[in-house]
Amino acid sequence: MGKRPTIKDVARKANVSPTTVSRVLNGCDANHMRPETRQRVLQALEELGYVPIKAARVLRRRLTGVIAVLLPDISNPFFARLVRGVTMVAFQHNASTLICDSEHSLEKEKRYLDILLEENVDGLIFIPVGQPDKEKLQQLCRFGIKVVLADRRVEGWPVVEANNFDGAYKLTEYVLSLGYDRIAYIAGPLDVSTAKDRLNGFSTAMEVRGKTPVTIVYGDFTFEAGYDLARQILREYSPDAILCGNDLMAIGSLYAAKELGISVPDELGIAGFDQIPYANLVHPPLTTARVPAFEIGQEAANALFTGSEFKGKKLEVEIIFGGTCVPRR
Repeated sequence: MGKRPTIKDVARKANVSPTTVSRVLNGCDANHMRPETRQRVLQALEELGYVPIKAARVLRRRLTGVIAVLLPDISNPFFARLVRGVTMVAFQHNASTLICDSEHSLEKEKRYLDILLEENVDGLIFIPVGQPDKEKLQQLCRFGIKVVLADRRVEGWPVVEANNFDGAYKLTEYVLSLGYDRIAYIAGPLDVSTAKDRLNGFSTAMEVRGKTPVTIVYGDFTFEAGYDLARQILREYSPDAILCGNDLMAIGSLYAAKELGISVPDELGIAGFDQIPYANLVHPPLTTARVPAFEIGQEAANALFTGSEFKGKKLEVEIIFGGTCVPRR
């Protein structure tokens, strides 16, 4: 584990005093320092990867008692449940939880990683938007901040995730067993491991049964994407079922069908994935696959607080036989 560089380290490298480094960091160097001196300090800061810590007390006691969760969408009930699992474990360890919402933005995600480095949190549970900046993750680890991924994989990092391929395979098998034949699929973004695994599970189950999807389209895991894409699918392909990469898109599809006067499940079957709380509130209740979001959060938090090396964990998915898919007549 690398040592966090200090102002003294920067001063030594730039051949200036620590006071000079502090003045550059605090923006007090204007008209009081030669440009070449300032440039030497800036170059030393960059080469050493120096990150200022806002509170001096952090330096004295090293640990902050704060862990962070960086996630793509706090409005998605799936992630809210995951965070509840994290906070429960953190509370048991007398730690606070800082929640950061990247809002599906890679740029915001990168900025939050910088902020968390500055804040010197003790650990990070990270649910990436897509493929994150691995160098920033490595920088967090070099400075002693433990990183555990949750729900979504990034190559080379330990993750707590669900068995999404197996869940999607079994859910597709179930829908096919009910007699549905013309099936469309709304996938999530393919730079996200959960979306890719679920699409692969669906495609494999269809292939095993000798079936070909009427179409596969790609959304962003939001209600709006499900609504818009389902309208397009229903107008162009007339499927008898739509399977979705998550529940929010499935609920969007349900609303689109009702708006077009298509009865669910009499004329159209719909299935989702995750079993968010809303899945039981819509009518009819959503056929879906239960991903143990709360347990994923618990396991990820436990991995942060354990002293042993964490190599990852995969949790099983359960099929929920709701009312949006029924036996075909």
